[in-house]
Amino acid sequence: MCYGRPVRHSFLCILLLLAACRDHRPPAPTAEQSDQLNDADAMLNDLAQNEEGPEANASSPSNSSATVGP
Repeated sequence: MCYGRPVRHSFLCILLLLAACRDHRPPAPTAEQSDQLNDADAMLNDLAQNEEGPEANASSPSNSSATVGP
């Protein structure tokens, strides 16, 4: 009996499974990078709060020229 082909097939399947199980995530940020990301997040939150300020409460512009009266 010849076991060459089934053994090669099994070996190939094992190699493919090992390649698929590798961790492809980027490395975790360093402490300095984490601080920079937190600062950037805080700045973006401040900007978002500022955008919802005075303009959000402003009335819409009137369009009196479009109104046709009797």
